[in-house]
Amino acid sequence: MMNRRFSFVWATVFLFALIGLVQLYSWANAYFLEKVQVSARSTLNLIAESVDQAVGRYAPIPELVARDQNLRQVLRGEAESGYEPFVNEKLRQIAISIDASEVYVMDTTGLTVAASNYRDDDSFLGRNFAFRPYFKKAVTGLNTSFHALGTTSGERGFFFASPVVDGIDIIGVLAVKITVDHIEKDWRGTDHEILLTDQNRVVFLSSREDFTFRTVAPLLASARKEIVETQQYPMKRVVSMGLSADIISNEPVEIMMSKDLSSERYLASNLPLELSGWHAIAFTPLRPVRTQAAWTVAVAFLALLATCLAAMLILQRRANIIRTFRFEQEQRALLEARVVERTADLDAANASLRDEVAERRHAEEQLRKSQKELIQAGKLAALGKMSAAISHEINQPLTAIKSYAVNASTFLARSRFEDAKFNVDNISKMSDRMTEISRHLRNFARQPGDSVKPVNIIDVIEETIGLVGPEFRAQNARITFEPREGPVWALGGKLRLQQVLVNIMTNALEAMLGQSDIVVECDLALEQDVVKIMVRDHGPGVPKEDLEQVFDAFYTTKEAGSGMGLGMSISQNIVTDFGGSLGVENHPNGGAVFTVTLHRHDERLSEGVNS
Repeated sequence: MMNRRFSFVWATVFLFALIGLVQLYSWANAYFLEKVQVSARSTLNLIAESVDQAVGRYAPIPELVARDQNLRQVLRGEAESGYEPFVNEKLRQIAISIDASEVYVMDTTGLTVAASNYRDDDSFLGRNFAFRPYFKKAVTGLNTSFHALGTTSGERGFFFASPVVDGIDIIGVLAVKITVDHIEKDWRGTDHEILLTDQNRVVFLSSREDFTFRTVAPLLASARKEIVETQQYPMKRVVSMGLSADIISNEPVEIMMSKDLSSERYLASNLPLELSGWHAIAFTPLRPVRTQAAWTVAVAFLALLATCLAAMLILQRRANIIRTFRFEQEQRALLEARVVERTADLDAANASLRDEVAERRHAEEQLRKSQKELIQAGKLAALGKMSAAISHEINQPLTAIKSYAVNASTFLARSRFEDAKFNVDNISKMSDRMTEISRHLRNFARQPGDSVKPVNIIDVIEETIGLVGPEFRAQNARITFEPREGPVWALGGKLRLQQVLVNIMTNALEAMLGQSDIVVECDLALEQDVVKIMVRDHGPGVPKEDLEQVFDAFYTTKEAGSGMGLGMSISQNIVTDFGGSLGVENHPNGGAVFTVTLHRHDERLSEGVNS
């Protein structure tokens, strides 16, 4: 019983839906039909206005041009020899200025005696147009117009003509022709097929070339005879379009046309022009209209179908929700019990993880502290190695100071004040030298900070050279470095970078001990984003098999007791902390080259930091 009632309800819904869709299609078809009619009327109004304006613009021009005295002289035969070319050129200039195709003058027999197209191969000069209606009417004294396919140019156009009058006599006719191709060109971008028919219902202008010269209604015998006599159109093209109804009507008409033109159905709308008997016609294809209506119904049907499916799904979902709700209550109780159990396990795991994290942090802190102590120990060890050379560097000025002091005292006793002043000045210079040595030692021995900031690489290199200078001079060695103009900024730490360079330079010195000429070359290279400091010695270089081990901890090539092999490892860690790199390679000409690569810093920002 329930199934039968359910089926009856759905059958009723389906019947009403079908009736609604049929009514919707009728309404949508009428709606879209009205839209295309409005569009067609708007298009026809614009076309009618433009054509009427064009014709109205050129209609008075022949009468004005015909008043020219030069034309009367040519038509009377009174012009001097060679005068005709002047008149032809004048007509050409007039045609250009009024944007006309041709301007030409005929005598009373219809023979063209002057023309603006005199330069062209198909010039009107010498051609007779007495058969044209515009000539026949104008030679009787009327201002007239005509439309036709040009017998000479093969171009369609409007012809406007006026008589050339001398006193009370008509001595010729002046005609102006304008072509119509440019008018049609703008019609081809619309949603309609546009036609312009004359008083004989012949299509003179059209958005489709195959419509031109076809007729929209049966052609009368008198009209056919007139077309033949005036050579207005090519008669082989003047055939009916085979329309299924008369389209010259107050209301739009649904029509079909000859199969050779189109198999579609069209809605024909027309609008009369100011030109007597002329009509502007728009053919609108009905297939897009009906397709839009069908799509509207299809969308509505899909929406209705979706609504029905949604209703079914909602009902089904409601039943499922009730079943699911009961099942979820049972599962929720079970889940809560499991959550309590898992929470206890997680709390224990978190506690263990926190202890492990704390241990790791403590270990990292101890490692950092050890590294700092190791770095400081390395610096103090380097100072210890250089102590003998530094002591010699300090003893020399002390001995000189003592000698200069004794001499100054003697000179003062003898009133030789200039000599005494010279000795005192030398004592001051020796004191400055000792102060500079101690400043380098104090700065190098100071604990460095952890921060990485812009440092002037030139200053770092020069202070490092000053620091290791005593040890180099003690070995009759020298360091070459040509500083660049202005500061060079890179990211690092001044004191830690000095320690790296001290390690590299003293290692380079030790690699060449025993050679007659000990030279260490220091150079600086700037690239787009980095600064490179290269230190090269002229010793035996690093064995190829040891190149990858140079920066390993406890690696050394020195004799036992001469070092622990931590200098290069510490140096690499320091440069890595700066975000840079430390590398080594053998020079092609002998010796080893150590390269410190640091990130370059913007000099303008560094100036602000420095200030």
